[in-house]
Amino acid sequence: MKRLFALILSLLLVAVLCSCSFINNNYYVQNDSTVSRESITESKPVEKEPVASSAEENDSPQSSKTDVSSFNYNTPFYGIWVSASKTYDDASNTSKEVTSKGFNGFVEDTTDWSNLNNEKWYVVTAGKYASEDEAANKLDEVKKYYPEAYIKYSGEYNNNASNDHPSFYGIWVSASKSYDDASNTSKEVTSKGFNGFVEDTTDWSNLNNEKWYVVTAGKYASEDEANNKLDEVKKHYPDAYVKYSGDHVDN
Repeated sequence: MKRLFALILSLLLVAVLCSCSFINNNYYVQNDSTVSRESITESKPVEKEPVASSAEENDSPQSSKTDVSSFNYNTPFYGIWVSASKTYDDASNTSKEVTSKGFNGFVEDTTDWSNLNNEKWYVVTAGKYASEDEAANKLDEVKKYYPEAYIKYSGEYNNNASNDHPSFYGIWVSASKSYDDASNTSKEVTSKGFNGFVEDTTDWSNLNNEKWYVVTAGKYASEDEANNKLDEVKKHYPDAYVKYSGDHVDN
């Protein structure tokens, strides 16, 4: 009887040990599998989709370097003419618009040039070019904005009628010995919301009789009108001041 009891006890002990071993082994198999999957997931490189660029393509025209080459004011040129007006203000506004599109806008009085209309008009050209070929290379670009634009030679400069150059009060912002430098400053003045003009001092009786190219932020019929604008101009050009041009001098 004792032997039978001992045998049963031994069999029960073996069964318990086998059961524990199976459970333990199963736990580790499952645990190893879990760790393995996590390791694979963490080590797998993340493939990022390419991010589309948000930068818009800049297709605005670039101003030609040839249309601001060394032009004295009275140097003949080929113009890409975009508009004509009987009022300077209208022409000036168009000129600023032309400049904003990436060209160099200029206002010209037709009576100043031998090949333009001998009736007084204020005309706007998108650049001044030394040759017809240079102007032609830019024409299609200008026509995207001004379909009626065309090329025409200015002819020789006419400095023969003081009535075409009324006296004025200027808000003077700079002076230079170089027309190109003065022209660049004039365009900068225009870009700030004023009307930039370049004047040769020897053309006016009240300005310096030594030749300088001076820039004024507007031309005004009276000193009061000029003074009303002076503080606004001084925000950009602190040394600006008002001065009367005197009469135009026919040299």
